[in-house]
Amino acid sequence: MKAIERILLILLLAACASLGAEAQKTYVVSVGLGKYQDNWAAPLSFAPGDARSLATFFDKNRDCEVFMLLNENATRAHILRVLRKMFAKATPKDEIIFIFSGHGFDGGVGGYNKDEFVYCSEIQDIMKQSRAGRKVMFMQSCHSGSFSKKYGDRQDRRRNYRPSASNVMLYMSSRANEYSWGIQGASRSFFMERLYQGLRGSADKNGDKKVTARELFNYVNRWVIYDSDGEQHPQMFGKFDDDMVIVNLN
Repeated sequence: MKAIERILLILLLAACASLGAEAQKTYVVSVGLGKYQDNWAAPLSFAPGDARSLATFFDKNRDCEVFMLLNENATRAHILRVLRKMFAKATPKDEIIFIFSGHGFDGGVGGYNKDEFVYCSEIQDIMKQSRAGRKVMFMQSCHSGSFSKKYGDRQDRRRNYRPSASNVMLYMSSRANEYSWGIQGASRSFFMERLYQGLRGSADKNGDKKVTARELFNYVNRWVIYDSDGEQHPQMFGKFDDDMVIVNLN
């Protein structure tokens, strides 16, 4: 092959790779539960702001399709239905992101209707069934660290959850035995505020205009521990490279 042909081939391959990157789509489901039916759970004024902030951020920085569920729209049935429908659209070139802010327990999160629960295992199964090449969860709730566990049923029998695919990141606001904190009246919880600022560039420690998974965790973890006076410790779990780029700042 002549030199000029080799150059043209390299340029063609680079162009195809670039098109593939641009074609990647992100599917986001963002849930914010700040109030509950008949006040069966205490109000969380910051939860809708959490859901809006991250959903808006990704919508501005991705080729993105977003479905947001706030307060009375975030029933158990609606959350599960939207997750299945949205994440089933993804191809192996795509990314799915689940954002949740609201009340949680060791084993899941609450829905809008009274005594209504969405279990870790149900969300894990939907994420697993999606063909997306990258899967991310940002969970702001008390006991959110329990999402790193695999539940065999809805009882207390469990074993460690080990995602089978690479590029799966679970990012949780607290350990399984901890509460997650925020100030009533604030626009975002401690965890989502630091996550939002980190994604916008504060976590870019080396100044390369990229925020990696490890940079994001280190930034958010340090500040949430500070904000909560040491009572809350964010958790990151999954099979992914520490240098996986979460957002390009260029």
